[in-house]
Amino acid sequence: MGYVPPPPPKLADIARSIGVIGTDIIPTLVRLAAQRDLPSSSEEAGLAEIRDIYLGTLRRLGVDLTVLHAERVPRAGGLILMWNQESHLDHLVLPVAIPRPFLSLYNNEIASIPFYGERMRRGGHLHVDRTDEAQWRASVARAAARAREGASILVSPEGTRSWDGELLPMKRGAFMLATVAAQPIVCVTVIGGHARMPRGSPFVRRGPMRVVFSEPIPTAGEADERLREVVSGTFRALKERYRINA
Repeated sequence: MGYVPPPPPKLADIARSIGVIGTDIIPTLVRLAAQRDLPSSSEEAGLAEIRDIYLGTLRRLGVDLTVLHAERVPRAGGLILMWNQESHLDHLVLPVAIPRPFLSLYNNEIASIPFYGERMRRGGHLHVDRTDEAQWRASVARAAARAREGASILVSPEGTRSWDGELLPMKRGAFMLATVAAQPIVCVTVIGGHARMPRGSPFVRRGPMRVVFSEPIPTAGEADERLREVVSGTFRALKERYRINA
């Protein structure tokens, strides 16, 4: 059976999305970008402030978020958080779901978004330019060093969203980060984002999303290719077990 796209948004979804973008998301990004003391997800207080803002935005968009097995995330020590990209909603969902401060690796697409890209840069997150190997290798090395110091690093091994909601091939940079850092991986499996806001759509369909955390995956002594297989298999298993039929 071929790919069946999610149903189109209803008129109420379109009206709600436009309203939230115009009266909530854009003003919030402008306000945050203008703040001198910018809240950052890399600090407890900053993450708490961002979580409160984004949780309200998700509710106004009609997204019913459930977070499962957050207790599996070690609360201290270096950690690599890998997530499967589902939609632009991920950027609201992940700070709400992740239970400890984290730094993100972000790509050129995110860097180019007005206000949001600036907010990521000023928040201390690490830009990765996949068109410049020297640049992305240096960013990955900095991220690995921060993880060895005890930071939690969030990275997308796919690098972008798929058009059909299925996993894309895992890219080498995320696994280079994990092996160089020699810190465990936790898979952050986002489910339902594609149904709520598929790639190419500016509107959000009301409905459920889930975030499911895996048990930590050891990286010591593991080859990149082996870790790719384990992470891909973990994402697929959790997506199937906790799938949403909506």
